[in-house]
Amino acid sequence: MLAFESAEQLLAESDARRYLHVILLNAIRDHATRMEVRFTEDGGLLYYRVEDRDWELSPPPDDVFPLLKPTVREAARLVTPERPDMTVHFGLPEARYEPMEAGWLTYQLGGMWLDLFVRIDPREPFGAIRFDFDPAETREFSEAAGEALAAYASALTPELTEISDDPDLGSAS
Repeated sequence: MLAFESAEQLLAESDARRYLHVILLNAIRDHATRMEVRFTEDGGLLYYRVEDRDWELSPPPDDVFPLLKPTVREAARLVTPERPDMTVHFGLPEARYEPMEAGWLTYQLGGMWLDLFVRIDPREPFGAIRFDFDPAETREFSEAAGEALAAYASALTPELTEISDDPDLGSAS
């Protein structure tokens, strides 16, 4: 389960959990029906679907990217099916069949609970994490998600203000 209690609590989370909170809050705020992190050799790609259109978003940071699957596994209730005995006759040598992990991630926001359907394609270094949102349920959460993101942005602002006001950094002129 993931719970947003306050911006301060979010700042205290690990980078991967904080990133997961932020992308979920953005997807909920924007009424996404699906969000997917696709894994590639060069990192990750983040997409979400709003009004039947897929939008590519900023990719996960390089230091957070490898931690996303374990973070989702820790927060969600997943079922990992047993791998059936089979021989793979195509693809890479030594390839094997990896069944999808599937389950639910409960997100708590402002006293409300939202269950997201989660699928993890466990293939490494590739695969994906997919979240499916129920549009009827997320509509109720949209305003609260926007408020949570605004509070988080405000909590980040003092740190940025302190840096820009530091006289030792000065201008490069």
